[in-house]
Amino acid sequence: MFLNSLLADETSGLSAMLQEVTQYFVNFDGVQNAFRSVSLWVAVVLLIGFIVSKVVVSSQAKKASEERGKAMNKTCNTVWIVIALLFAAVEIVAFIVFYLTDVKNGEDTLVPILYYPMVAFIVCIIATAAVVYFLPEKKAVKSVFYALSGAALIAVIVCMIVYSVSGNADAPLSNVGLYVSAIAIVVAIAVMAFLTDRNSRPFDSRSIAFAALCVALGFALSYVRFFKMPMGGSITFASLLPLMLYSYMFGCRKGVIAGLVYGVLQAVQDPWIIHPAQFALDYAVAFAGIGLAGCFKSMNVLNGKPRLQFTLGAIVAGFFRFISAYFSGVFAFGAYGASYAEQFGIPALANEYFYSFVYQCMYVIPDLLIVIIAGVILLSSKNMVHQLDRYAALNRKKLPDAAQTKA
Repeated sequence: MFLNSLLADETSGLSAMLQEVTQYFVNFDGVQNAFRSVSLWVAVVLLIGFIVSKVVVSSQAKKASEERGKAMNKTCNTVWIVIALLFAAVEIVAFIVFYLTDVKNGEDTLVPILYYPMVAFIVCIIATAAVVYFLPEKKAVKSVFYALSGAALIAVIVCMIVYSVSGNADAPLSNVGLYVSAIAIVVAIAVMAFLTDRNSRPFDSRSIAFAALCVALGFALSYVRFFKMPMGGSITFASLLPLMLYSYMFGCRKGVIAGLVYGVLQAVQDPWIIHPAQFALDYAVAFAGIGLAGCFKSMNVLNGKPRLQFTLGAIVAGFFRFISAYFSGVFAFGAYGASYAEQFGIPALANEYFYSFVYQCMYVIPDLLIVIIAGVILLSSKNMVHQLDRYAALNRKKLPDAAQTKA
């Protein structure tokens, strides 16, 4: 009864839901819907084009001399990092404009002290990625942009704290519970990323290019929603799959960083922020946890069984997303369970722990199942598995000489 009533406002049966999802791909009713549909197809085409071009260039590089092979790979990476950064910049700017337009029309609410610092942080991250790629030898310049990104992140945290203590965030909170759970999950993710991914190489042109494309594709796919929950959270068209595949190829450390950036993008896309620790749990930490999807691959466990490796890694990543959202639901939104208990006649929902558990199960688990199914289908292709394994091998610190010369 609770599930059906809660979803009634979003869909009217399976056919209506599928029709709504289909419209994301071919909906040209208005500028925003048209841009969303075009962006989705462009993101898919770019990802396919990137993979195909890398396969072609790599095969040609093997036939060429060592120096020419490296030059060919470098040129390919440069072209795609430029395309990825431009695509990401256009997407972010466009959806910020759309969001501000909705605010102007009264369809959404803007909290400037929260929104603009997050936008500044994303801009700094994009600029830093470009500098790291195009100016790898300029240590002073890279240090400046690292500092700018760090300062932007600190500004986000400070602004959220100011907003929280100002009394504008009108919601019943358990601050201690929020902070303790956020810190505990952050530590758990950091420790697991370190322990399971000890042999990864630092970020290079290849990993940056893939990260930009995977984050951009995931961002575009996140707009394709089967339905949206009333207080945040949604079931999407496998929007987390690119991030999980990135972690599978390049390891948990890089995956966690890519997930963190993606989480802040989600906060810019659809902000629902009432407390700094709640922001961390619902956005930064939850999606950073998605970067652990490659843990079994990084540990060389279950080699030769890529679908099982991916499935178990996705479950681990989904677990961290679930517990992040769960504790946010308990300590930041748990008090709202009483109203649902009265509305639907289910007294148990008045308990914040039970309410949060039910709420998170309704979207986190279905969203994870969609990603696992899509991932297993992709990994059923031997060619896809071969390419993923190849990039995973190139990401390791200790490589055979032949692999190093052709990287």
